[in-house]
Amino acid sequence: MTEASLNYEVFDRQVWQKFGQQDHLDLDQSLTPTVLSKLKAFNDQISIDEVNVIYLPLVAYIKMQYGQYCQMRQARSTFFNQKQVDSPFVIGIAGSVAVGKTTTAQLLQYLLQAEFGNEEVALVTTDGFLRSNSELEAMGIMDRKGFPESYNMAALLEFVDAIKDGEPEVKAPRYSHDVSDVLLDEYDVFKRPKIFIIEGINTLQASPDAPVYLSDFFDFSIYLDAKTDLIEHWYLDRFVALLNQTAQMQDPTNFFYEWTQMPFDQAVQQAREVWNTVNYPNLRDYILPTRERADLILHKTVGHVINEVWLRKF
Repeated sequence: MTEASLNYEVFDRQVWQKFGQQDHLDLDQSLTPTVLSKLKAFNDQISIDEVNVIYLPLVAYIKMQYGQYCQMRQARSTFFNQKQVDSPFVIGIAGSVAVGKTTTAQLLQYLLQAEFGNEEVALVTTDGFLRSNSELEAMGIMDRKGFPESYNMAALLEFVDAIKDGEPEVKAPRYSHDVSDVLLDEYDVFKRPKIFIIEGINTLQASPDAPVYLSDFFDFSIYLDAKTDLIEHWYLDRFVALLNQTAQMQDPTNFFYEWTQMPFDQAVQQAREVWNTVNYPNLRDYILPTRERADLILHKTVGHVINEVWLRKF
């Protein structure tokens, strides 16, 4: 074990896949390679074998945690002689850009919906709680987009607080990666699902303005981990794929359009500079230091293959 894993029990693929087999979901052949390709994020990689080996045991574990959560909620209500208010079980998913958070979040949502129902498992990303580009420019921190100060953490904390309070309806602002900005007056509305998945690079971070972590509201948290040079490779690989896609679309409103108007090598060099000056410092200084706050760490290697699962001991 590495020093970072001292608080965790580490399982390799061969051991992990044996857990919870009696609770593995019968997907009734619904999760075909075609369906899986729609669940994964753009240019990400995942296989049916990865689902069977890693994600089915993980879903079985989450189901166990959810059952214990419901029992504890009932016991608490009984102890205090209070009427129980339904409060969603909240799962947080964190990690660097380009590490595969979106794929993990969407796949978990699909698998949990197969168990609990489509309306009972919701998913939201923290991207919608970024300050708008106009706000960031006015604050002079456009080059710090994605760093802690670029989020409206007060609004995000209010959102998750409303979720845990069991509010009958909550709404989250929408974000478009096509234009790389928050969409004005557009929201996703959620009506008290049983399970709420919140995904984003900042889901395990403290608020700059309050002595509270977003993860304080979570009932289970996951961190997607990989060596930094691998994440950089995935980031640049995704950039090239997006560049090629945008070049075919020829849509001037697309965020990547301006890069299609310059020589390919120059565009890739600029993307590498963005990694070195923005994404890597953000990972090093703010994202990676929160890894050990997670209940479970999925460690990836070449090809986005998860080779180890780290589960917190206590």
